[in-house]
Amino acid sequence: MIITTVILNVVLGITLFVIYRALPAQKSFKTWAIACFSFALANILVSLRGTIDQPLLTIVVADLLIISVPLLALHGMRQYRQQIDVPRTGMIVTMAISAILLLSAHATEYIAQTVTAVLCGVIYLFAANYLRHIRPTPRITRHLLMGLFGIHGLLMLLMASSALQQADPSKSLFTFLLMAHLIMTTMTTLLFPVLAFSHNERRLLKIAHLDELTELFNRRAFFEHGALLLAQNKQLEKPSCILMIDLDHFKSINDQFGHATGDACLRHVAEVIRKTMRERDVAARIGGEEFAIALSDVDRQQAEMISQRLVEHIAAHAFHFDGNDIELTVSLGGILSTRSRRALSDLLNDADAALYAAKASGRNQFKFA
Repeated sequence: MIITTVILNVVLGITLFVIYRALPAQKSFKTWAIACFSFALANILVSLRGTIDQPLLTIVVADLLIISVPLLALHGMRQYRQQIDVPRTGMIVTMAISAILLLSAHATEYIAQTVTAVLCGVIYLFAANYLRHIRPTPRITRHLLMGLFGIHGLLMLLMASSALQQADPSKSLFTFLLMAHLIMTTMTTLLFPVLAFSHNERRLLKIAHLDELTELFNRRAFFEHGALLLAQNKQLEKPSCILMIDLDHFKSINDQFGHATGDACLRHVAEVIRKTMRERDVAARIGGEEFAIALSDVDRQQAEMISQRLVEHIAAHAFHFDGNDIELTVSLGGILSTRSRRALSDLLNDADAALYAAKASGRNQFKFA
């Protein structure tokens, strides 16, 4: 069992380290690899307890290595979630406290085992809770890891209780502990790359489809999702509407108050759009200060009501930012499409023409083609 545990964790550690070498920016893989190597070394030292009389090595050092495994797993998760160098203060303090406790208890093996199991159990349960904050990730993968960490934590606390109740722990208890570690560490280690790569994939999709400043769709995503919405409405014989929105005098705002204020204005307008649109509509920032919305299943009256609400909501109150009150308004142009088979780009051009008509008529209003 020990040989299998050591070999498997060394292989997993090498695999994670190879991934780290291929993706050096992802330091979490190196941390998880070290956790596997620590667990393998801990098992080697534990196996020597009946062979050599060196309790400082086979109990204190071995148990410290066992405690370091969940700590390193948690530290790796923090590294991956934050994508920056994470302070090791908490890990160092925990290891220092663990060393003091184990040095005090190493003369009595079952007490040392109890201390180790309790500390590991608490850390695993904390890690299970921490996994809730690692998003966006597939729910199944995240919940599987949370379950594994939670079960591992509860098992360790159960083992601590068992060790405390019998001053001479049986071999069956040690075997159960080893098997639990083997199963849990193997499954969690195998799931770490899945969690990490799925997280990366979703981040890349977000970068590819969302405008970084406003977190609305970008131009590319608008044409993809907007075209799909038009196609669905045509198939169902429902009308659609394309709106183009442009901030009035945006260059003057940038020149007078600075680009940080201009960015804040764009985020504010994006938030108004987000609150105004319905779940089935598609909204995007398609350039500079220009936004576009594809409305699903609306007639002209509904489209005009939505347009008026947008224009009036933005103009109703001065926008406050960095101590400045900014009179912010928008112009809006729209085009209604019923059974037309025209492409989204053609409809967008017509909405853009209506937008310029609104600007020519004095801004802070909407026009329909």
